[in-house]
Amino acid sequence: MKPPHHIGAVCIAMALAACSGAQPGSIANPVPAVGAPQTSSQHLASAHRTTSALILVANENTGLGGSIREYAESANGNVAPSTVISHINGPYAIAFSSTEGIGIANGNIASGGQAGAETFGLAGDFLTGISCFPKPSQTNGAAFDGKGQLFVSAFLPEGGRAVEVFAPEANGCVKPKRTISDEGGLAIDSNNLLYVANSKTATIDIFPAGSSTMQAQIGGSNTGLVAPGTVAVDASLNVYVFDTTTATISEFAAGAHGNVAPIRTIAGSKTGLGGGNGFSFGLAVSKTSGKIFVSNPGSNAILGFAATASDNVAPIQTIAGSASGLADPLGIALAE
Repeated sequence: MKPPHHIGAVCIAMALAACSGAQPGSIANPVPAVGAPQTSSQHLASAHRTTSALILVANENTGLGGSIREYAESANGNVAPSTVISHINGPYAIAFSSTEGIGIANGNIASGGQAGAETFGLAGDFLTGISCFPKPSQTNGAAFDGKGQLFVSAFLPEGGRAVEVFAPEANGCVKPKRTISDEGGLAIDSNNLLYVANSKTATIDIFPAGSSTMQAQIGGSNTGLVAPGTVAVDASLNVYVFDTTTATISEFAAGAHGNVAPIRTIAGSKTGLGGGNGFSFGLAVSKTSGKIFVSNPGSNAILGFAATASDNVAPIQTIAGSASGLADPLGIALAE
């Protein structure tokens, strides 16, 4: 059973502490209880902005206390993170917004007092915790839209599945603004279209901005999708999907829908994409470099593929080893 989230201490390393004006090695403000007054996230718009993409990892570290770990986009090998936010319940999935900061879905929610989703500022300071998800449930996807709304995907009691949409800075025991009847890995593109990787139906479900009614699907025998777990969208609105069952990254052309074949796939013995034992693999695509990043909890590694990678190719970057602190990395996002 996870402890109530408010006992977590946030540990800030040098990189983001420097951006926030704190001294290297300083400790962020203590984490307030759920429902307590929070620092407004509006300051984030003028706060630290990254000059190059940063890799943010939701590191579950099962049974030992989860963390958010940050690495430079170019990191490779047995390297330590530049920033660690520690003592987090979960986390299972992670999202980033340049105005709202870091959002996480916390995974298994077994008892009262536990937050199903939390947000942190760009300097690692705790901002909000959303606590009134049904018990037991599991939050397993997170994404921000262009309005700062936080979308959280959840398994609910008695087999329910939902994507809950929360207002910017929602905090405490609050109700979602709306609920979408779907569930899975989440991505939102620059047009605020929502993509849901639905492993139950083997589809990518597409919802227009502000709507809870599905507009289109990618699915069928030509897609190669069996159990899509996570989804990402690049700067050109191409859609990337990681399928846990087939250990394959598939890219679909912008605007694709129906029973269509991917325009490329990455899969095979050289890729390092296997061995997940059914666990979620995080997926993110850089909107600046086009590089593709995957978090593999089976090998406790972050894998980076070239923007043009295709077929059975090795990653051009691998972050792994004792210095990295990676243990069950389930989610990944890019701050850029």
